[in-house]
Amino acid sequence: MHSFFQFLLPILCLFVLFIGEVHSQTRPRETGKKTKTEDQIPNTTTAPPSVPTETIPTDPNLQKTGTTTPNVSTPEEGNKEETNSEEVDRFKDLDNKNGIVVTGSRGERRLKDSAVATEVISRKRIEQTGARNLGEVLDTQIGINVTPFFGGSQVQMLGLDSKYVLFLVDGQRVAGRLNNTIDLTRFKVQNIERVEIVKGSSSSLYGADAIGGVINIITKQAEKPEHYQFRTSYGNGRQTNFGTQGEKNMIADVGFKNDFVATNFFGGFNQSAAYDLDPKTPATTGNAFQDNNLGGNMIFNPDGQFKVKTGINYLNRNQAGVDSRANGGVFDRTNLTNDFLGLGALEYSYGKRNMVSLRGNFSRWENHYKLDQRNSNELDVKELTNEFSSQGVAQIDHEINKDHMVTAGVESYSEELQSDRLQRRNAYRTRRAAFIQDEWVIWRQGFVWRLVPGVRHDVDSQFGGQTTPKIATKVDITSNLVFRASYGKGFRPPSFRELYLRFENPGVGYVVDGNDKLRPERSTTVNADLEYTPYKFWTLSLSVFRNDITDLIQYSFGTRTSEFANFQLKNIQRAYTRGVEAGSRVRFLKYFALELGYNQTDTRDLTTDRPLEGRALHQGTMNFFVNAPGGWEFALRAKRLDKRPFYSTTNEFTAGSSTALIDQQTKSVEENNKVVYGKPFTLLNVRMEKKFFDGRMSLFLGVDNVLDQYELTYNPIRPRFYYGGLQATF
Repeated sequence: MHSFFQFLLPILCLFVLFIGEVHSQTRPRETGKKTKTEDQIPNTTTAPPSVPTETIPTDPNLQKTGTTTPNVSTPEEGNKEETNSEEVDRFKDLDNKNGIVVTGSRGERRLKDSAVATEVISRKRIEQTGARNLGEVLDTQIGINVTPFFGGSQVQMLGLDSKYVLFLVDGQRVAGRLNNTIDLTRFKVQNIERVEIVKGSSSSLYGADAIGGVINIITKQAEKPEHYQFRTSYGNGRQTNFGTQGEKNMIADVGFKNDFVATNFFGGFNQSAAYDLDPKTPATTGNAFQDNNLGGNMIFNPDGQFKVKTGINYLNRNQAGVDSRANGGVFDRTNLTNDFLGLGALEYSYGKRNMVSLRGNFSRWENHYKLDQRNSNELDVKELTNEFSSQGVAQIDHEINKDHMVTAGVESYSEELQSDRLQRRNAYRTRRAAFIQDEWVIWRQGFVWRLVPGVRHDVDSQFGGQTTPKIATKVDITSNLVFRASYGKGFRPPSFRELYLRFENPGVGYVVDGNDKLRPERSTTVNADLEYTPYKFWTLSLSVFRNDITDLIQYSFGTRTSEFANFQLKNIQRAYTRGVEAGSRVRFLKYFALELGYNQTDTRDLTTDRPLEGRALHQGTMNFFVNAPGGWEFALRAKRLDKRPFYSTTNEFTAGSSTALIDQQTKSVEENNKVVYGKPFTLLNVRMEKKFFDGRMSLFLGVDNVLDQYELTYNPIRPRFYYGGLQATF
């Protein structure tokens, strides 16, 4: 505790210094003209009464600027008096209320008009929190839990594991699941413009794997004639946990735009030593890593009616760690990964809101895994995994009239997996699909009521036809009170690993088998939320949800021979997750923003009548931001997670939160069913930044896991970590 106060004292001193500067600059400048008060500034988040919200043009050129009505001026349009005053909304870019989203409807819509609740993490928020990868971006988002696993970090959403969440880059699927889990640390922030999150089943638009929701990473695009950005940082913690190497990050991006082409390129180098929560053993807890990533995108004719879009993303990554077994064996573990994604699109816009588009992508994820036993080669392991996927989509968004906006399309998707762990070395399948959705404005007088029915039919080469309907509704009860609800079906076919896995671990004494007779998992999801904005600076939200999953795929203890314990996957379970989320966002005293969130998630495995593993019943989040005069910025993020149940029968196999020794799973059924609870913990991260030269350069410093809370077995997150760096924009 004493060391915590030693750390906190200089932060408080700096905080007091720039708060003093805030108050010294709060008086309006004398300009010979009465300065508008905050209440007198037009609220651009709501269209003027004379202009119905649904009839405002959504021309793509207007959408990119975030403008919502042609009659309301913004500071960027020349209102220099407001631009220079202290009344400018300093959190407009942080909130992104007037932004354009694409995930919920699979087409460009204004966030406040979307019938499907969509959460947006803006570029400004990403920068102000100091996140280095997607896992850190999502870490304090309400209703989302990010946990470490042996391959990096993974997400839980609405009480569902990562395998039920579909990950997209610019609306297109990515390959590369390690143990059915997408590693969030693969996605570096330098190329992320924003992240869009849709919770709940989205299979009616996106097909398989979207039972729990969709996380869509939107990449940066050039919006200025020239843009250059560079950032470097260094961090470390206690030498007993981190050693002396530290973490180094260097990233850069450059962009250009003219009437013919808009292009943005990025590159980065990241390196870090492993961290160790138990220095008494030779094993490490978190992997050491070194990665190089580069990529970019180009848009030809960026402001025209016809656009050609291309993009590539490439990551080369080497992770290393040390494992130790109860029998005394020590193993050096390495994972060398090459991750490539190529994207392309043709878009033709006609009318105010209409578009025809052709999109496609190719993804390859290659992983070289090596386990090298020290002083012996008896239990050495070498494995090569190659995963390929390709996708093509033809889509039309057409406004039949002011009350009907139809989205329809066809899609083709194929995936192939080559792995040493499969019973058959190579597995391949295809999926064809057609989907249609109608955004129907039923009522406009007094209140606005939208109804959005949609349906999708997939034909899988292994599992046949799957139909997934969904219906969503949005009611603008008043200008500041909105109700949304949705009901949808979803499905997830078994992965190749679940179907054909064959893995032996003689060093511990178990065998894991897949099951080619598995059936797809199916879900029914209901969501409802209410959003109330009593004042333009304060928003309250409340949502409820329920997911029911049948034919749940889980590992089951099969037989026990004299040599090995055998585990096999079966469709033996039904489960549900249900809960409530409550949130509050408020801006006050011009320079401060506070977000509070609470999430209660109740889960139940109906076959064994016990909660699902690794889910906390209660979770709270807090985000506090200060954007002060003089270029000072401050961010404090916190998450409180309740105790979580764990059962040894599912540890390790499902890439769950637990990292308990696998030999505990070879005990009797009674012992395996015994519940163990991970301790509650509080995660607290702080960051401060000072901008110079009109914001073109900044220095920042921060601390992650200020309270230094972790648990070796059930919460192996990184201990207290200090970092600082420099960012420059030209």
